[in-house]
Amino acid sequence: MRTWCVGVSAVTVLFLAVAYVSSGPTLHRAKRWEEFPNVTFTFDCSGRSLGFYADTEFNCQIFHLCDADGRRIPYICANETGFNQQYRVCDWAYNFDCNEAPTWYYLNDLTYVTDPPKVKV
Repeated sequence: MRTWCVGVSAVTVLFLAVAYVSSGPTLHRAKRWEEFPNVTFTFDCSGRSLGFYADTEFNCQIFHLCDADGRRIPYICANETGFNQQYRVCDWAYNFDCNEAPTWYYLNDLTYVTDPPKVKV
């Protein structure tokens, strides 16, 4: 009888724990692509270097690849993440401040720089 009561108690506790976790609020919940109806971007690649740029208008969950011809290709980071402009990867939102992303845009200027030609001596 004691074994049966312990088993029932364990199942009850497990059930309550799962119910509690699934009903709780999601912290830093990011939007899924389906939750961006009719997205209009104001981000412009004109005059920007080839590279990746966080879109602060979408809290860095969306970022853009600006190509050499000034075209913009948007991408979205996975749920619960945003584009960390300093490292140019999708990262957990608590690891960076999206509002500071523009201060790191200059890193794109340095990415595709080639060394100057070597002068023979």
